Amino acid sequence: MLELLAILPFLALSLLHAANEIRFWMRDEPAHFQACRKVSVIVPLRGVYPGLEENLRAITSQRASADVEYIFVVDSWSDPARAVAEKFGTVVVSGSEGKGAALAAGLRAAGGDCVVFADDDIRPPPAWLERLTAPLSVHVASTTYRWYVGRGLCHKVRLAVSNMGFPALIYSGSRFTWGGSTALRREFAERARLAERLPQHVSDDYAVTSALREAGAAPWFARGAIAPTPDADCTIRSALEWGVRQVLMVKWHSPRGWYAGLAAYTAGFLLSVALPAAGVLLHDYYLLAGLALHPINLVKDVARAAGVRRHAGVPVVVRDAAAAWAVGNFVLPLVLWASAFARCIKWRGRRICR
Repeated sequence: MLELLAILPFLALSLLHAANEIRFWMRDEPAHFQACRKVSVIVPLRGVYPGLEENLRAITSQRASADVEYIFVVDSWSDPARAVAEKFGTVVVSGSEGKGAALAAGLRAAGGDCVVFADDDIRPPPAWLERLTAPLSVHVASTTYRWYVGRGLCHKVRLAVSNMGFPALIYSGSRFTWGGSTALRREFAERARLAERLPQHVSDDYAVTSALREAGAAPWFARGAIAPTPDADCTIRSALEWGVRQVLMVKWHSPRGWYAGLAAYTAGFLLSVALPAAGVLLHDYYLLAGLALHPINLVKDVARAAGVRRHAGVPVVVRDAAAAWAVGNFVLPLVLWASAFARCIKWRGRRICR
């Protein structure tokens, strides 16, 4: 009986979060008008991988009412990505390693009154840029998120880990700017001295988010701009290493958030997986109470997948989202626990330790 009482607070909390997320995706996106006269899209590059050219073609094939310039930033002229990028826009050399340094170099070269930071692994539809920048008519910043598209177990692992970010994004108080697709008013970037701030941080997400919070602002979350992201060269090992890297960035820049996530996912695993398994073995059926968490979380994830498909037109397969939820019950605690012992990350040939 005590086991049943212990699970009740978690059931109530899960129901509350599920209800909030379902309401979020059911709401219509407010209409915004395009106030940008010129948009500078800055894309850091490092090396070439399968699908890069298709991604850059999608990023630069946008239907936008504003003038658009595309700035691709490489570490050096010898980077093989330079030859690919020159087909699609202006190439700038940062002269130093790191995504923050690349974004700073792009900012200095940008001529738009609105600036967009974008990752080179997204493959957005033609309306992505318009939907991302239009909220700048009201807000100083607009951000969105990715949705991994693909097949197989590796895709489900990556989708499950990536989707950990959605709960924070639906609440303005915990919202962060995602470097893969974030739009800023140029005057804010200059006032916040982002070109100086960005190279000082491993995570550009943290650098921009902290600047916004210091200014008392929060980014708008543009649901219609959610970016499809193909799984390029995905393996189970690379997906897990990527997941640990993502979580480790949170640990470095937001320790309280990391501890909260570690506690929540550990408790969720114990209550919904470990204790029910023990209940079956021990014939203690009160331990099965935690299984009630599964349908709540599954409904939430399916509602999110349907919302992404509705708002952004991403080719989401709901059964894939359900499969990612099932995989996530084991993968998410695993990457969080692994991040507790990890000290370094690897990103495209770079090793970063803290």
